[in-house]
Amino acid sequence: MKNALLGFGTMNIFDEEECTRVLKEAYEEGYRLFDCAQIYGNEEVVGNALKKAGIPREEIFLTTKVWFTNFEGEEVRKSLLESMKKLKTDYLDLTFIHWPYGNTYHAYRELEKMYEEGLIKNIGISNYQESQYLDLIHFNKVVPIVNQIKITLRCQRKHMNEVMKERGTILQGYQVFGKEETLEIYKDERVKEMALKYHKTTRQIAMKYLVQKGISVITRPMQRQWMKDNLNLFDFELNEEEMNYLASFDLLEYNTKPSQDYQKTLSMLEK
Repeated sequence: MKNALLGFGTMNIFDEEECTRVLKEAYEEGYRLFDCAQIYGNEEVVGNALKKAGIPREEIFLTTKVWFTNFEGEEVRKSLLESMKKLKTDYLDLTFIHWPYGNTYHAYRELEKMYEEGLIKNIGISNYQESQYLDLIHFNKVVPIVNQIKITLRCQRKHMNEVMKERGTILQGYQVFGKEETLEIYKDERVKEMALKYHKTTRQIAMKYLVQKGISVITRPMQRQWMKDNLNLFDFELNEEEMNYLASFDLLEYNTKPSQDYQKTLSMLEK
């Protein structure tokens, strides 16, 4: 259960020695889902680290994401084959369309071809809103198994989760601890009471809420104790009252703000 819902992110790990240590420790603690992306710029580092750490390929679920500048023509296939070479694998367990920009339909259909060939085992999407998701599945054959998007207790994507569950797509959250907007939650007296009751941290309580909602979570704990903490969520259950209280932290303003808002879109397209 935990291996399917809790993944290890590799963003911003560029030192091969450090990456080897971190991935080895993560694997030993029980992580099996390792999340990569072309735009992270470290697929080769990750591939070398997995090999040096002696992690058996067949025992992990390895993912990467095609960056939107590779959505045209042969670039989808070409870039993914290059990603596989860097990651030292001849197949990917899951490949994402990274951001709904550019020629997403061509890119998705190229992924469908590679899926049929067995080069990728599953297709996912990242940062798609409900309307974009519904449009995509209406005009393509393969329903994505995952939509990876920022999720926090301030932005819980409740409606999105319902829409995707109905159609067989799992919601997967990144940056789940949030930033300034969530800091007060971890100091909340009721949340601290829950943490004390279950002998957990307040951040474990936040993660448990999401997992109990059926949301997969990607984190990047760099210290071994944090790795343990982020996996240690399956020896307790939050009750209905506690779940409802945590649900109340959701803010409409975060949920209605598109992930590809104006300023973010400008900055990304200018890269």
